[in-house]
Amino acid sequence: MNKNTKEWFGEKVAPGESRNVHLTVGESYSSTAIQIQIHVKRGVEEGPVVFVTGALHGDELNGCGAIRQLIQDDLFILQRGTVILIPVLNLPAFERHSRYLPDRRDLNRSFPGSPDGSLASRMAYTIFNEIVSRCDYGIDLHTASVRRTNYPTVRGDLGNAKVRRIAKAFGTEIVLNT
Repeated sequence: MNKNTKEWFGEKVAPGESRNVHLTVGESYSSTAIQIQIHVKRGVEEGPVVFVTGALHGDELNGCGAIRQLIQDDLFILQRGTVILIPVLNLPAFERHSRYLPDRRDLNRSFPGSPDGSLASRMAYTIFNEIVSRCDYGIDLHTASVRRTNYPTVRGDLGNAKVRRIAKAFGTEIVLNT
């Protein structure tokens, strides 16, 4: 095995390799494990780790499709670094075609979470500690809710020059320091 092979969510992924893995992010009210699918794509060389998530709100579908296109794109080859691609982050809400979890909590408003709180808080805690904290950068794709329209915007900590550079690279007219 390559000495640079790293473990991602319980699976070993070597440089230049891509692999689908699963992460248990919580437990449903019926005691069923909630597992999300994660696609790990590593470059040949070491570099930054970036996550890209879709469906943080279960009714935001555009990000899911964009991420699935990246996963299936044979021309998307990393030279360095690692990309963590998660088409559906909030599986319980996604399966219900709802913005919210079954308890009507908003996962997006629950970070960084708690290991002992509500379902949303426990999921946020696991996602924050297992995914977000392991990454150098994160891109969370949102879309408008049902019967709404959002103008394309990017939000980030623009006081950080690297974040500002990435935010401007998206090419949207509105970039917010938030």
